[in-house]
Amino acid sequence: MDLSLDGKVAIVTGAASGFGRAVATTLAAEGVRVAGADINEAAVATAMKELGGGSGACRGYALDVASRDGWSALLRDVEQDLGPVDILCNIAGPAPGPVSGHLDTPDDEWIRQIEGHLSGVFRGCQSVLPGMMERRYGKIVNMCSFTAHGTVANIPGYDAAFGGILAYTKDLARFAAPHNINVNCVSPGNIETPMTQGWMSEPGARDRLLQTTLIGRIGQPDDVANWVVFLASDRAQHAVGVEINVSGGQLIA
Repeated sequence: MDLSLDGKVAIVTGAASGFGRAVATTLAAEGVRVAGADINEAAVATAMKELGGGSGACRGYALDVASRDGWSALLRDVEQDLGPVDILCNIAGPAPGPVSGHLDTPDDEWIRQIEGHLSGVFRGCQSVLPGMMERRYGKIVNMCSFTAHGTVANIPGYDAAFGGILAYTKDLARFAAPHNINVNCVSPGNIETPMTQGWMSEPGARDRLLQTTLIGRIGQPDDVANWVVFLASDRAQHAVGVEINVSGGQLIA
């Protein structure tokens, strides 16, 4: 299927590794000019150089998604280097902290999750929307999680952040649709990424995880990236405020 993405410009946050890198790789394969942004400047610069093959079509930028000034600087640099932004993929966000429960989660962990996930998505969308509205074209895909549905207990900040992203995606979709801007989200289950390798390597963890899926395998970043890229294309033009659950059936198992 031709997604007709050749020549588009996309910002992908968290592009140094995991979901973000998989999304950036899949977009680049479709001919998209990718601005990979990550808090790890050296890692994302290396990743984008490898992805672009030295062509300059993929570039790495430093970004703390929780920083409004950081977003302003990123947008300025990307437009100067690659052109107006057609696609925003909000992928970055911190891993959940230790399971400490509702009574013992400290304020700093709550704030870290809300700022790193929900506020990062909000500030990213606010940054690109004026240009998209002016050009009457845009695709925004937010990374959510199946934890937005209460599937994992005792990580309140993490769960609340993704619940907020799900609600915000739907609310923003209503606002943006009349401007020919599609806003949707993708909610992965437990996928094998650098973020999950720690607990997945514990004895018996993979076997227990397999018992919670309906398809008998653990998801990979490409399983998620393929949906993100589809939603970033005009093939998904009629998708507005949609949540795609990519969990191998974990949500209903």
